[in-house]
Amino acid sequence: MELVFILVYGSILGLMAPYLLTRNESYGVLLAPAIALVYGFVAWTICTWAGLSYSDYWIWTITMLGMPAAMILGIRFLAGSRVKHESA
Repeated sequence: MELVFILVYGSILGLMAPYLLTRNESYGVLLAPAIALVYGFVAWTICTWAGLSYSDYWIWTITMLGMPAAMILGIRFLAGSRVKHESA
């Protein structure tokens, strides 16, 4: 059930991505939410394996604050490298 919240949150981030990120012509519309969702699922799994319970504050903080950060940093890196490779 908790992973459904991660999926909904990633979808909301995907809707906000065009307004938060620049150079959106360098990547597809599904790349930003995909990066956020992959980070969310990986972070949630690692936190679960580390012994954090689903009602713990830290598992939600790490996941919910990390997803937009991973989305923004991932898109900036991928868009910058794509522009660099296209200009070369």
